[in-house]
Amino acid sequence: MPYKKYLIILLCVFTVAAVACKKKKKGDGDGDPVPPPPKEAELVVVMPDIKLNQDNNATAGASLTVKVNITSTPLPKDGVTITVTALDPADVPIPQNAPLTVTGNTVDISLINLPSLKVASIVVVVTSKNDPTNTKTFRFGVLNKAV
Repeated sequence: MPYKKYLIILLCVFTVAAVACKKKKKGDGDGDPVPPPPKEAELVVVMPDIKLNQDNNATAGASLTVKVNITSTPLPKDGVTITVTALDPADVPIPQNAPLTVTGNTVDISLINLPSLKVASIVVVVTSKNDPTNTKTFRFGVLNKAV
């Protein structure tokens, strides 16, 4: 019965060859690559009541409410974060409210602690929560006319 030994060896070789020649499925590491998800639409944001890149915005007190309209289509899935930074004329930071998370189209933000009879430099940054590289930055100055 020397053929029985050769038959077992031949059967093992065919089994190994069949497993090695198995067709690969998509997404199993060696097949076609899975395409990346589509890039998020660029943020479109406007601040209609503010003269951007100018220092001639004014208020009659230590605070100012500013409207921010997000008109991106579609809006970022998880919304946006709005961060406000303010500096006095000597470039000393002026404390502002904590960053705000927004999921709608329109929001009012408040600038606070504006120095009297001085122009504060304001920076408003709107950033998508889904894609931190999708951001818009706005700069302007605000004069508090109150004595």
